[in-house]
Order: sequence, then C-alpha cells, then structure tokens
Amino acid sequence: MLQNLTYEMGVLAKAVQHKNLSAASAHVGLSQPQLSRVISKVEHALQIVLLDRSARRKSGWTQVAHDLSAAFMKGMGRLESEIVAIAQEMEITELHIGTLEGISMIASQFAKNCFDQLKIKKIYLDVLDFKDLDSQFLNGGLDLIFTVRPPTKQKFNHMLEVGYQQMEKISTNKTVMVASAYELAGYDKKMTEEVNHFMISNSLALRKHWLQEVGGIGTLPVDAKTGRGKGQYTIYLIGNDLIPPKIWEKITQLF
Repeated sequence: MLQNLTYEMGVLAKAVQHKNLSAASAHVGLSQPQLSRVISKVEHALQIVLLDRSARRKSGWTQVAHDLSAAFMKGMGRLESEIVAIAQEMEITELHIGTLEGISMIASQFAKNCFDQLKIKKIYLDVLDFKDLDSQFLNGGLDLIFTVRPPTKQKFNHMLEVGYQQMEKISTNKTVMVASAYELAGYDKKMTEEVNHFMISNSLALRKHWLQEVGGIGTLPVDAKTGRGKGQYTIYLIGNDLIPPKIWEKITQLF
C-alpha cells in the first residue's frame, strides 16, 4: 500500500512544515483543492486523520500527520544517502530541464554545452509557465530549472545566478491588457481597472504577437543574457538536491 503513496507522502512531508492547509498550498506547488485531495487520499488509504477539521476556516495538522511525516522523511533520508553514495561514482547520462519561455535560448545553449562538455546522451528541455515549472520541480519531475524567481522561499543547495534580463513595456492599445496569469496577479488594482479587456495567456509567443499585431498594453522579456549585469530580473539555474555535488560542480563550470 505504502509504495503507491510515495508521491502523496512527499507532499505531506512538505505541507506539515506550514501551519495549515492554506499556508502549505503556497509552498508545495499545488492549489489548496489539489492539496486537500492528496491529503484525503492518504487518510483514506491508511484510515487515519491528518487534518483537524474542527476549525471552521483553517484546518490544522494532527499529531499523527507530524509523526507520519517524520517517519517518512527518516526513511527517505536513508534512501537518499544510499542514492547519493552510488551517484557519486556515476556520470549522469540524462537530464530533465525546465525553463521559462523568455529565457529558453539560455537554456538551449546550456543543453548544447552539456552535450559537448559533459557528454550527456539525452536531454529533455520543456518550456513551462511559472505554475508548472515550480510544481514539476518541487515534485521531483525536473532535475534543473531556469527561472527568474525561486519556486519557494526555502534555501536551495544547488542555485546559481547565470544571467539577467530586461523587460520592455508595450502600449499599442490601452483598452486591452495582455499578460500571463502570473503577471496579472502582480498588477495593482488601479492599473487593471483602467482597461476594458484582458488577454491572459501562458504563451509568450502568443502574447508577443498580440501586443505587436493586434495591440494592447503589457511587458515582454528581452535581452536575456548570461553573466552578471543589470536587469529587472536575475536568471537562476536551480538544481534538484539529489544531483551529486560532483556533477553540480561540473554544471556550474559551463557558465
């Protein structure tokens, strides 16, 4: 039974570090309804109670949730140590990389460097929006990500500043706002009240086409460059903690 709950137990272990379901959802890469379904699955499978739902608005974690999480992490710690010990003696032959669309050319060049210098045989390079990039990385589906903001506030062992990026403001039609869902969430209320229509898309190519050909107000990422320099955003390369230090050191030398 437990072998079928590995993903859910991993989510629980991260979630119980925050005081309730609402606070946890902002840090585990899942919406509150998604997280609630994950917790309910564990409760049903093990016939236990992980959330004290007596509180009307914000459910807190039971002691069982904390104990179960601690036991799982203890076991994973032993497994991770064994994996790392083995991996230290091995070379990585395959990488799964995620990147934001606006910095995908830097990620693409990095992939080429991995082929040329690290002799990696196979690379999966996926262009994702913020939500999917963070979620897949935190859930272990990606080895490396290129991003302009860390997925959570936690400190990552493998994190490197690799470049910077400028943003260009476009204003060709002030009645239409063109943005990603992430950008829209960051705009103040007054700014959004001044427009009549909203074109929301996670595709940078589509937003760029709309702003340039159809018209609207928004921002586009430009001049993504490697190295240190001044820009609105710093570009980060973040690696999964299971990447052996020896391999991470080789990766950092590609910049």
